[in-house]
Amino acid sequence: MGKHIKIALILTSLMIVIGVILGMAYMSTEKAIAKADLNAKLSAIKFVLTNPKTGKLLVSEDQIPTTLSELTQKTWKSSSSKILYSDPKYPGFVLSPVYQFLGKNGEKIYVITGFGLGFGGRVSTIAGFVQKKNGFYENAIDVIDYSNETPGMGAKINDPDIRKRFFSIPNSGLEKGLKVNKDAFLFPLPKDYLSKLGQYKKKGIVVTSDVMTGATITPRAVVNSLNAMYDFLEKEAK
Repeated sequence: MGKHIKIALILTSLMIVIGVILGMAYMSTEKAIAKADLNAKLSAIKFVLTNPKTGKLLVSEDQIPTTLSELTQKTWKSSSSKILYSDPKYPGFVLSPVYQFLGKNGEKIYVITGFGLGFGGRVSTIAGFVQKKNGFYENAIDVIDYSNETPGMGAKINDPDIRKRFFSIPNSGLEKGLKVNKDAFLFPLPKDYLSKLGQYKKKGIVVTSDVMTGATITPRAVVNSLNAMYDFLEKEAK
């Protein structure tokens, strides 16, 4: 009997030690993951607050958050629910929180995270919107989650040459509701289409079929998320 009790005590002690080690490892890993996620988010925010044409910040350097506390201070709208807004017209969603910054010229700039439904699930995007007298101007985007999209096709969505197709979209294009060119029946593309990319954006058309051959669902998810962001701003920021 004493022998069994001794073995039980040894096994119990061993399990406690293992539990403590695993708990410490989890806490250490959890903190590292949280820090990496925060740094990635801060980097994306700085990216969408940078003019893609000049490479200069739209805000003063001291407005760029470097810590969670500084980022939290920029919160404009938030909700206890992770989804702050769902677009009734498009399968696009805005996530909480939304941040507000003050531009160098005094204009309000909103940084919004949202997602659309891609081939493998959520395609999440961060975008910067400048509020101008004639409406909103989408400055730049960063696609932050596309892990379930098809390698070599939809997963190319955040390649620099593809991502910039979603940059610099004026209010005239946003208010029409963005579409990828195939959904706008602009296909096949005319020979001079590259010189007209800016004109297409003014009409709400984002050309992606030439750089994402065979992949329409993933870029469609991005434009749907941008449509949701714009509709949210139209309702909440005017």
